[in-house]
Amino acid sequence: MMEAVFSTDLRCQKCLRTIGPVLDAEVGVRDWEADLDDPRKLLRVQLDALDQAPQVQELLTEAGYSSTLLSESESAEPKSIEHQSPVASGVSLATYKPLLLVVAYVLGATLLAESIHGEFDWRRAMSYFMGFFFLGFAFFKLLGVTAFADAFSTYDIIAKRSRGYALAYPYIELALGLLFVTRTSPVLASALTAVVMGVGLVGVVAAVRKKQAIQCACLGTVFNLPMTVVTIVENSTMIAMAVVMLVL
Repeated sequence: MMEAVFSTDLRCQKCLRTIGPVLDAEVGVRDWEADLDDPRKLLRVQLDALDQAPQVQELLTEAGYSSTLLSESESAEPKSIEHQSPVASGVSLATYKPLLLVVAYVLGATLLAESIHGEFDWRRAMSYFMGFFFLGFAFFKLLGVTAFADAFSTYDIIAKRSRGYALAYPYIELALGLLFVTRTSPVLASALTAVVMGVGLVGVVAAVRKKQAIQCACLGTVFNLPMTVVTIVENSTMIAMAVVMLVL
């Protein structure tokens, strides 16, 4: 029995559920496993003979995924991350650079918008921040709504049961963003935010507690962000801000 290792564009558990039945049904495939934590998204397949590797690639292509067969040296784990723990790699600044940049842009846009009024008002600034936050995050989700829905449904408790909700979620964020930026119906916007983000937090906490290696869809599927405690902080912050807007 031989092992073939492929570098792929598999992103989440939804992808694995798609290719799983295909690989399991293929004659000559004895076993397989995927490492989505590796930047190369490695797929290791145990074959009767190594010359069956092209057949596996063809199956992946038919399923909608690309793959590259790696040599033995290429498939080895890079020395630079050989002793790095999953927890450490999951919360590194490099991993969350896209998220940090988006938050920085949101904060910058908030300060710029607030400066136009001549004096600082924390309620208005908070409304701007939440609005730009939702508009920015909705933008990345709208770049690939279907792919986002696939990733979102792997952990959100409602999206798992309702495909319509998963597909509508980017537009819900877009609507909330517009309500906050224009300061239209602030009570309604804050209440909806608390409910939507609160429901989302339940699925996020469950996924983090189970230590599931799944993709966080907060920025859609443009960036491969892992689901960690950072996502919990993100959701909790928005809930807290919404509650403050309602109470004060």
